[in-house]
Amino acid sequence: MKNILLIVPRLNIGGAETYVATVALGLKERGFNVFVASGGGILARSIAKKGIKHCFLPIRVNAMLAAYLLEKIIKKYRIDVIHANSAAAGIVAVKVKQKINIPVVYTAHGVFGHNAKEMRINDCDRIICVSEFVRQYAIKKGFLSEKLLTVYSGIDLHKFQPNLKKTQVIRKNSNIPEDSFTIAIVSRIKNLRNKGHADILSILERYKGAENWHLMVIGKGKGMWSLQYHIWKKHLSNRVHTLGHIVNVQEVLDGCDAVVLPSMFETFGLVLAEAMAMEKPVITYAVGGTPEVIHDQHTGYLVEKDNIGELYEKLAILASDKTRCYAMGKKGRLWVRDKFSSDVMMDKVISIYQELLSR
Repeated sequence: MKNILLIVPRLNIGGAETYVATVALGLKERGFNVFVASGGGILARSIAKKGIKHCFLPIRVNAMLAAYLLEKIIKKYRIDVIHANSAAAGIVAVKVKQKINIPVVYTAHGVFGHNAKEMRINDCDRIICVSEFVRQYAIKKGFLSEKLLTVYSGIDLHKFQPNLKKTQVIRKNSNIPEDSFTIAIVSRIKNLRNKGHADILSILERYKGAENWHLMVIGKGKGMWSLQYHIWKKHLSNRVHTLGHIVNVQEVLDGCDAVVLPSMFETFGLVLAEAMAMEKPVITYAVGGTPEVIHDQHTGYLVEKDNIGELYEKLAILASDKTRCYAMGKKGRLWVRDKFSSDVMMDKVISIYQELLSR
């Protein structure tokens, strides 16, 4: 069986990192020899416990050193394909490819910027785009269309299994009333603007119809202090529950009625797919790749960016109609099963590897 190496700068919690862990485990289950190289992190320990070899690779610390170490890893473990998962990782992989001629697959988790260095990723053999939005954006930036393939990020439906019996336990542990309409937001907290925390707090503060709603905030980051301050300033401490960083987010999503992510920009929105897998309706701004993730009016609602009034109205519909909320959640899981399951993703990723290896 072939040896596949996935590389990423770090393996902490995030969309690209979760993708790497999912692909690595999927490959192992299908009989591949899998290796992951990164600067370390929570997920590195997690995948190591599941029998996947992790190698240290300081991609962001020193690119020259990373390229040197990457070449040694490739030779030591007889790697057949490199799969890079960030611009920095892709550039390092291309450097090594030019020297030892190994197939390189690159997954574009975000959009390409104006950095001339990023154009070197054109030298990868295949570029996987996590949404059609990303693919079209890459074409406009000058990337070779024949190398670009859209493969949606996948959710492990065995891992994301809804369990309504947990709802009241989770709410009790978080001091959330059993009968309250409870929404959740899951993201890194860089600031209050980029993922829409400010908009949700504004709704809880301003709208009378939302005065009994509760919010679960899952995640942490540099903006945590600012978030805590605004919660206090808006007198929302009894209704906003900061749960911090949670590795297995599915363990707490059973505690909410719906998931909201009013981001200013998303290339895909993995959290939205995870929420739908947990049978939660989702509400998000129609930006970037989110219209590809949500089946509007069926699995959730797409809202015009920055339209807080419309965001409130869609949430209010779900708050006032638990039957609709439940039905949308059920449709969401079926939607994910058909379009965004890890099995669907793995079949497409493996076919890309096989095509390159058959050359």
